[in-house]
Amino acid sequence: MVAACAGTIVAGAVEDLGAGGIVGAIASTGFLALLALPSLFAGSALVRALWIAWRPSELALVEPDGAAPRLAGWAATVVIGGFALAWAMFQGTWELASWTAFKPLPMSFAEPIVAVTAAFVIAILSRPSARAFGAIARKLDTRWTRRGHATLLSPARIALATALVTMAIVYALWRLLVLPRVGTLDLTPLRAPAAGIATAALAHAAWPRPRVTERARRMVGAAIVALAAAAIAAALYAWRAEPSLTLSIWGERPIAGLAIDRIFDLDAIRAGIPLATFAPTPRADAPHPDIILVTIDTVRADHTPPYGGHAEMPVLRGLADRGEVFEWAFSPSNVTRRSIPSMIIGLAPDRVRGRVVGWALRVDPRHVLLPERLHAGGYETAGFMCCGGIWGPEARTGLARGLEHLEIEPRENGLLLARMARKWLETREASGDHAPLFLWMHLLEPHNWQQTSGEPRNDDERRRYYDRTLAASDRMLGELLQSFANRPADRQPIIIVTADHGEALGDHGQPFHSTDLYDSQIHVPLVIAGPGIAHGRIPETVSLTDLTPTILEFAGFEPPPDHDIDGQSFAALATGQRAPDPNGGVAYAAMIRDRSNPGGITAIVQGRYKLVDNGSSIELYDVRLDPDERANLVAIKPHLLSPLRVLLHEHELREDVSPF
Repeated sequence: MVAACAGTIVAGAVEDLGAGGIVGAIASTGFLALLALPSLFAGSALVRALWIAWRPSELALVEPDGAAPRLAGWAATVVIGGFALAWAMFQGTWELASWTAFKPLPMSFAEPIVAVTAAFVIAILSRPSARAFGAIARKLDTRWTRRGHATLLSPARIALATALVTMAIVYALWRLLVLPRVGTLDLTPLRAPAAGIATAALAHAAWPRPRVTERARRMVGAAIVALAAAAIAAALYAWRAEPSLTLSIWGERPIAGLAIDRIFDLDAIRAGIPLATFAPTPRADAPHPDIILVTIDTVRADHTPPYGGHAEMPVLRGLADRGEVFEWAFSPSNVTRRSIPSMIIGLAPDRVRGRVVGWALRVDPRHVLLPERLHAGGYETAGFMCCGGIWGPEARTGLARGLEHLEIEPRENGLLLARMARKWLETREASGDHAPLFLWMHLLEPHNWQQTSGEPRNDDERRRYYDRTLAASDRMLGELLQSFANRPADRQPIIIVTADHGEALGDHGQPFHSTDLYDSQIHVPLVIAGPGIAHGRIPETVSLTDLTPTILEFAGFEPPPDHDIDGQSFAALATGQRAPDPNGGVAYAAMIRDRSNPGGITAIVQGRYKLVDNGSSIELYDVRLDPDERANLVAIKPHLLSPLRVLLHEHELREDVSPF
């Protein structure tokens, strides 16, 4: 118990390094203890039991002089065999993925064959290998003992050497073989558990030392247990009386946050905050129209008709003809888990706090989402979303907060989702008077363009496959909008169609997204139509981080103050109340380092010029004249660098400013 408590305290201290706040640190350690203490205690008991039960002498592995060369031989064989099997599976899976384009069915047949074959070969070689390693160990140990030293091959030393060699091999393989292939993985959350396990192991090793008196052991043990108990008491107090502190610990300490997730109901803690807290301020005499937001996953602007693309999208083309087309709209990032939260919270992507779960981001529960603000302002809110991994209750991302009516299509069938939305809208319309509506539909089809059509043979085929999914998405959009076909003009909703990011499709050497911040991945369509919306094209640069304050203004509310969000409303542009500036407007985008993304790339667009900071180099493009971003203007127009770098640096500095 003392070792487990000591490990828990050290793990809490390591996780809290740099977090600041003594009260938060104590409560955070207490939350961590609720999860780590029983785990460390059970693990310690199991290891001690195995150590006590391990009797090599009874297996005839220990010779009369105390040496165990046969044990050393088998230990070496087990370690090498284990790594050989792991290497065979890793390399085999990698080769199978290359040969089969990662198709699940052939891989599921081939992988067991690789595993069984590798295990069979290792088993055949194990006995001669153990004998050979044992003979080598015996010779080395004989030379050592002839010099008057005690044997190196005692069971305890063999166990220690095996553990150290295993860790060294794991580290070497990780650095040399695994990491270059899988890319960046964020392992910083593992520091606290590693420190806790190491501390518990050292406590076990140091505790039975004969130089330490029994009284000293009792005093130290009582103090350590008392510290752990005090931390747990502080955590329970924070859970009951300081919910904001509990939420902040969840957002800032990953292991303590995991404990909160497993033991307490985080959503219930968040739900305890009164809805009125999020209510936006109404604008005097402003109408509250219905608003429909459609976000389509993975749509690059230049493949859609309003931007000169060839995809068959008559519904989007019709919306563009009767509404406003924002020619230069940019997504906040190049992956869904970073763009969508930025869009519906109104913060720059690197200021949105949260934790990656699966392929999504579980947003910090202290963030206030657009649907929550609208619901608090009197809107009825509904969401029709694909898919469960982002919006479902099992993912618990928090992205569905504020949506009163939520339908999730788990099978990635956007047409079925649109029909569900249409049926719900028609039933609602027939029911009579009701509150203004905010409906959000998210479609996934373009994200899976390759899975839908198969492996493309060339770039032209790749683009045709992709355009086919855009056309399918347009049919889904049309299905949804049929719900409003019989409404009079003054009761039509404001319709907003956009995307969370684009798709490279071979541009700059990349087939998909989440790899760079060129326009192929962040220049997205933005079309708005409806009552009060002007007709035409907006050449001014805008960011989708501005979407939250813009929709709130469309809904008849004041945008949140600048200290709450980063976005700036562009409603005046959409309604024609302000003339666009072709050389104005700012959009900031960032690749965020997380579990599988190296991050480190940021971009700023001001008017026609775009600056990309790759961490090691700077690139400058005129995106109006050079939409493919082939001509780096750094050497040609150096006078543009300084103001753009200052602007980019100002946005980057805000990353460390707490949004709370």
